[in-house]
Amino acid sequence: MAEQSAKSFLSLLEKSRIVADDSLKSALTELAGIADGEKVNTEKLASHLVDSGLITRWHVDKLLDGKYKGFFLGKFKLLGHLGTGGMSSVYLAQHKVSQQTRAIKVLPRKRVSDKSYLDRFYREGKAAAALNHPNVVRIYDICSEADTHFMVMEHVKGSDLYEVVKDDGPLSPEVAADYVLQAADGLMHAHEKGMVHRDIKPANLLRTQDGVVKILDLGLALFQQEEEESLTVLHNEKVMGTADYLSPEQAVNSHNVDHRADIYSLGCTLYFFLTGKPPFSEGSLAQRIAMHQTQEPKSLLEVRSDLPPELVKICEKMMRKNPDERYRDCEHLRQALTGFLAQKTASVGAGGDQVSGVSSAGVNGDIGDLVDSSSSATDELAIATVADAAGAGSDSPFAIDTSAVVDDPNASASSKALARAAVASKKTTTVAPKIRTRRRAKKVPVWLIAAVVISMIAILVGVLIFAASIA
Repeated sequence: MAEQSAKSFLSLLEKSRIVADDSLKSALTELAGIADGEKVNTEKLASHLVDSGLITRWHVDKLLDGKYKGFFLGKFKLLGHLGTGGMSSVYLAQHKVSQQTRAIKVLPRKRVSDKSYLDRFYREGKAAAALNHPNVVRIYDICSEADTHFMVMEHVKGSDLYEVVKDDGPLSPEVAADYVLQAADGLMHAHEKGMVHRDIKPANLLRTQDGVVKILDLGLALFQQEEEESLTVLHNEKVMGTADYLSPEQAVNSHNVDHRADIYSLGCTLYFFLTGKPPFSEGSLAQRIAMHQTQEPKSLLEVRSDLPPELVKICEKMMRKNPDERYRDCEHLRQALTGFLAQKTASVGAGGDQVSGVSSAGVNGDIGDLVDSSSSATDELAIATVADAAGAGSDSPFAIDTSAVVDDPNASASSKALARAAVASKKTTTVAPKIRTRRRAKKVPVWLIAAVVISMIAILVGVLIFAASIA
């Protein structure tokens, strides 16, 4: 294909209407001044407009292909293509009026002709839009433009955790636990609303630039306790989810699962965070699904011997084949992870030694079992451990400097929470009042007493003699 001229590129840009006339005129005037009489080619023109923030490189590629339509969807101007999955395509968009950026998920056109699917798409989309939690990507609206149907979602600036691990390697135990804890908080909110995600995996967990983890893609969500059939049931989609993170019961029938299927998938995700691989990474799709049902994955300690036994046991409990043997819900999982992080925080504050009689091995060596026997025991242990360390004097080797953690914008949410708990405990510590002792009076010298007595006698004798002389 012949290279497009700058004039032809500019003509297509004007037809697309993606740049206001006055803004385009201003940018061209500026470019003419920079060129200082020299001819401007297409690349220089496109680069200047991109650098000016008027168009994106995606726009440039489309215009160079001769395309100038399809850049608008309802109230939004499309800025780029974020990705395509089996259920949808996702674009970065900007609201025409507010200028806020959003992610737009577009329903495949092949689904639009099926009215039952489309009706259910709107019902489930609106239900998902009711979720409002800092660890869940928000869905703001469900819209349509002609025969195009789409969801307007929160745009998260960051990376999905699959790419993070692939690029940087396995996570540290504390960071991995913190990310799973945040995901569990978001899932707990969704479960309370009667939703099961059914596709929890590293690629569906986004980490913002501030370290906040957000759950993405509720497109496969199953709604419990509904009289009508689920969208996936209507279309006979028996197995939903991703094979590497699929619970055994979900592989048999995706429509008869509950929230514990998400806990299993989150356990497989934790396994990936710690090792860089899913529990079963070899074999065909069918073989990997079968392994989830019949085999135990290689022990985390075999893959990575430096892992804390407490976190390994938490992960193993999350991935039990029998749903009844997993954590009962995300609240119990959250408590186990919070207890683990509390012990690690206290251990660091104490230089790795025991704090308040609690060692890094945990209580009886199994945080998971401790939580199941007493739902609040781990939280109490965490608070007590941090409080004991925070209550130590500033000169004590057990003192923890928590102020830096609370104020650090890069600190994790769980670390900040623990630090705040420590600060609160420190502020409420009762300090024994000092006992003030009465000073003993200094002893008066004997010679001083004698001098005073003699002086008083002499004065008295003088007074008597004076009185006798008058008489």
